[in-house]
Amino acid sequence: MQVRRARPGDGKGMAAVHVAAWRAAYVGIMTDDRLAGLSERTFAQRWESLVTSPGEARTFVAETDGRITGIATAGPPRHQVRAGELHMLNVHPDAWGTGTGSALLTRCVDELTLLGYDSAYLWVAEANHRAITFYTHHGWTPDGETMDDHRESPPLREHRYVRDL
Repeated sequence: MQVRRARPGDGKGMAAVHVAAWRAAYVGIMTDDRLAGLSERTFAQRWESLVTSPGEARTFVAETDGRITGIATAGPPRHQVRAGELHMLNVHPDAWGTGTGSALLTRCVDELTLLGYDSAYLWVAEANHRAITFYTHHGWTPDGETMDDHRESPPLREHRYVRDL
């Protein structure tokens, strides 16, 4: 398995990971209709657009035997804080427990450090116990901040986790 910067042409593989990860990780957290309605085609277009015009965010893929098995994005914060942000990290369920998520997380933390941040934050769904366990294992701690992601219906309650870099 290797972790590398995402590049044009990765969108389809990234979308497959994104959709599979959400459908496995968000059962009981998001509605069944929302999960069933996830479109690999739509996600592929979004990912391809992001990869070809990345802005300041850094997007990485984990690749195993030529297949994308994980995706992650980190960079400047979307909220008014003085910390880098892990925007997202998803691993295909077939690659859970293989070290793929840890490798992507390490790469993102390293990238945020290179960008000059000395701390970072991320948001995780309140009921996503697998992700919470993963992040706390890697030194992230909740800081008490919460928000509701109104892009989802019903809104998805998220908690902020932080760590020094």
